[in-house]
Amino acid sequence: MKDVVAPEIVDWTRIAPAGRRFAGQDRRAPLREGLQNCGEYGASQTAGRFYPIACVALEVTQRCNLDCTLCYLSDRAEMTYDPPLSVLFARLATIHSHYGPGVSVQLSGGDPTLRKLEDLEALCHEIRRLGMRSCLMTNGIRARREFLARLAAAGLDDVAFHVDMTQERAGYEDEAALNAVRLSYIEAARGLGLRILFNTTVFGGNITQIPDLARFLRDQPEVAFVSFQLQAETGRGVLRFRPNAITQDSVMRAVEQGYETELHFDAAAVGHSKCNRYASVLRAGGRAISLLSNDALVRDVIAQLERADRSDDGHLDTRASILRTLRASPMLALRAAIYLAGRIARLGAGLWRARGRVQRQAVFVHNFMGADALEQDRCASCVFMVATANGPLSMCVHNAQRDMHLATPDQIGTAKGTRWWNSAVRDLSGEADLPKLQDPASAPMKRLKGQLRARRKKDKGNPT
Repeated sequence: MKDVVAPEIVDWTRIAPAGRRFAGQDRRAPLREGLQNCGEYGASQTAGRFYPIACVALEVTQRCNLDCTLCYLSDRAEMTYDPPLSVLFARLATIHSHYGPGVSVQLSGGDPTLRKLEDLEALCHEIRRLGMRSCLMTNGIRARREFLARLAAAGLDDVAFHVDMTQERAGYEDEAALNAVRLSYIEAARGLGLRILFNTTVFGGNITQIPDLARFLRDQPEVAFVSFQLQAETGRGVLRFRPNAITQDSVMRAVEQGYETELHFDAAAVGHSKCNRYASVLRAGGRAISLLSNDALVRDVIAQLERADRSDDGHLDTRASILRTLRASPMLALRAAIYLAGRIARLGAGLWRARGRVQRQAVFVHNFMGADALEQDRCASCVFMVATANGPLSMCVHNAQRDMHLATPDQIGTAKGTRWWNSAVRDLSGEADLPKLQDPASAPMKRLKGQLRARRKKDKGNPT
């Protein structure tokens, strides 16, 4: 592993994989090279082999209607203006040029539902037109059924609800109580054709509740994807140091306790092993079983899919590759079919309770880096990017340098010539020399959140 370095002394745009344009048509090359250079491109690696990036966040606003005790936004974030649609469309074009059709674009923030619904509809239409996949990342407060229905009609593919105790929602004393909120969000999205995801921040206040939460999420048939994100020292949140009890291993074990089965997080890799751990689960009637318990079979399937891959846009054409694999390697297909049948049979009474209906669920454990502890090898092999004025950038790097990136101007070509925009101004400008972001020390209390708000309250209560 390379040394841990402070973010301000490294030009991260030259290290993160998206900082370098792909060679020729091989869009996967930068990510693959980053993983190879840090010894993470083994036989079980999917990143850089089947896709050029896992997802890219498009931050449509810095505003949020919560003040989480763990927040990746900066002190200045909510003192900025929302990007005009022309800027967001230009960033979508950049994402497409880097990664091609098929990439997942996360509409995020802040909370994106604070934008006009018409703006989000326009973005969903454009993402669909470019052949990419869209996901709304939201705390769910404003994501009512009518809201989601209109976005689904506009082309939205996924909705990811972030719900946990760091949000300090009034009237909910623990994660079990918050399950009522989660159920209401599931109901709001049910039947709209959206894939439903749930994100949870794991911190000192809920680590002991993770097994029960994992069991609850396991038993929600509508939930296709769950993510447990470890507390990180970044942003404006008032909670900083991660307790020693919270590690990748401890969270994975807590999740397995909830699912009541081993989940084999090491079988298939999605990027750097210190950043992401992935499991695939089959569920039926309150029972769950890992889909990846045979390491050798997983590696053989990955190798054969790679040989069968004929995609020219950077993303594996799964259906076509599977068909080619069936023709080229019938014995491997037979092994996989026998294995799958055996796995399903292990669901036992759950099959009877679910009337034979078996569903798959993806489970992730994300270990984000602290702002002052970025590791070069992990940044160089990052699979989660944020769209910036300078192109896609590692999410952990962006969070460590958010104010700098918010202040960096976007250059937009228009019918009237080149225009510039940064988040300190409302509209496009003809001048490249744009104002700096507002000093938070002079901002009114209502515009402060996190550490600055807590500090201002403390100062007001202390006349000295």
